[in-house]
Amino acid sequence: MFKILRKKIQSLSETQQNILTLLLILINVFIVIFWINFWVSLKKVSPPKITEKPAQVGEIPEELKSGEVGELTEKETEERKLLPLDKTIFNTSGTILEVKNDRLRVRGSGTNFADRNSRELTLIFTDSTLTMKLGQEIKYQGLEGLKYLKPEMQILIEGNENIRGKTEFEARYIQIL
Repeated sequence: MFKILRKKIQSLSETQQNILTLLLILINVFIVIFWINFWVSLKKVSPPKITEKPAQVGEIPEELKSGEVGELTEKETEERKLLPLDKTIFNTSGTILEVKNDRLRVRGSGTNFADRNSRELTLIFTDSTLTMKLGQEIKYQGLEGLKYLKPEMQILIEGNENIRGKTEFEARYIQIL
């Protein structure tokens, strides 16, 4: 292909060859100018300047606040050689003591208390509470789940809110072990 193009260019007169060469040079110059303008016109993004400190986090929502039962000071935690407890805890386990019309009384394992002591918990059932057997094959919603719970059953509990330091809370999930 280049041989054909070369023969065609050589067949042109000297003036025509000069004009063609000048056109090719001008096209190359325009391409170079275009790319230089393009790269120069790109704005360099500089990191934003922080002029003031970010606003402090406002009030903690009620469902994320922890209770006060079983809380320890840092010194007491160190003396008992306990690991610090998370600020938010949503689940625990326990043994059912009594089944009532709309709630359960449970002997909690104490994992939702800083002192790790077992306490009696009151689990309030709502319309959205799900009760399920191990493996989650069968689920019961709301108060219907209370029919399948009996004293001395071991259960896993998940609350609708932060249950750290609380002895009474709404249950989201109850899983029968």
